[in-house]
Amino acid sequence: MTKKRRTSARPMDWRVAVLLLILVVIITLIQEFEGGDLPDPVAGPTATPIPNQALMVYTNTAELVYPDVPADRQPPQFYQAFLADVAAATQSIDIAVFDLDLPELTEALVAAQQRGVTVRVAFDDENLEDAKVATAIGALEDAGVQVVSDQREPFMHQKIGVFDKRIVWTGSWNMTFNDTYRNNNNMLRIENRAMAADYTREVDQFIAGDFGTKKTGNAPFETVTLPDGSLDYYFSPKDKSNALIVEAINQARTQVRFMAFSYTDDAIGQAMIAAHARGLSVAGVMERQNAKGIGSEFAILEDGGVDILSDGNCYIMHHKTMIIDDNVVITGSYNFTKSAEQSNDENLLIIRSPQLAAQYLAEYDRVRNQAENPLTCGR
Repeated sequence: MTKKRRTSARPMDWRVAVLLLILVVIITLIQEFEGGDLPDPVAGPTATPIPNQALMVYTNTAELVYPDVPADRQPPQFYQAFLADVAAATQSIDIAVFDLDLPELTEALVAAQQRGVTVRVAFDDENLEDAKVATAIGALEDAGVQVVSDQREPFMHQKIGVFDKRIVWTGSWNMTFNDTYRNNNNMLRIENRAMAADYTREVDQFIAGDFGTKKTGNAPFETVTLPDGSLDYYFSPKDKSNALIVEAINQARTQVRFMAFSYTDDAIGQAMIAAHARGLSVAGVMERQNAKGIGSEFAILEDGGVDILSDGNCYIMHHKTMIIDDNVVITGSYNFTKSAEQSNDENLLIIRSPQLAAQYLAEYDRVRNQAENPLTCGR
């Protein structure tokens, strides 16, 4: 009887193993590219990425120069990054912003339109009285950009950019000289297709002429998952953001910090006073020109024991931000006012992330230091 020959598996050649490893790396990179998880075009000390996520936080306080001398201006990092996204867009750019007068941005949008990108811009017509704004809008219209203005008394107060239905920019920044080179602001750059689709639908409604209460509400929106938390977003006046802010303050356990350009909402003010009364550390900074304005919560908060200061920027402190318990960040275009809740077009982000909270707390510390040591310079 002849025995069958016993065979054994030969060890894999090392060259084959290396080729397989290279193939796995290439496939992984392709999948990440298709998912939109690309690094930010500009990164630096005021733009810190969350690990493994295409999300960047930009604040400009550390880059502002006082007094502002136009001839000496250097574009802050968030503006460089925003212009880079305009230049890199291949399909679509959607802008919805209260105010726009930056010539470099106008030229970049015109160039995008001319290379075949679909560019749409919505803005608030109140600002057309400014010659610089009228010039920018006129240049966009002459280039064939679809431009729509909100002609209501309430504001189209958004600060939104959506690129190729993949990248969302939002925060407190109006696309102006003042907000770029003088005023304290924050912006987020987020690569997420689901979020970009929702922000595009918001712009779609503006382009169709539907502003404020004429809009259709599309909430609830999909939560964006972060490595250390989550991000949710809402649009005024349909999504009832005020109740969400009050709830977040009521759930605070240790501290509340805030930076507010305008703060007139009683419900938010009373929630902060109640937080202080139950033993939390509650402190903030409010824009000086609005601190004593009609309906301001400044004196009410101060009388209620809240540690509040008027800001020290000789121009404008333009943030609309809260940081709660070193974990929750509330920010966006939404001022803490009834107009933001009931009639203006706004967006609000509620972010649960210790890493983002740490970045916003660093900005709060810079703004608080300015409030304690006010700047003096010509306007």
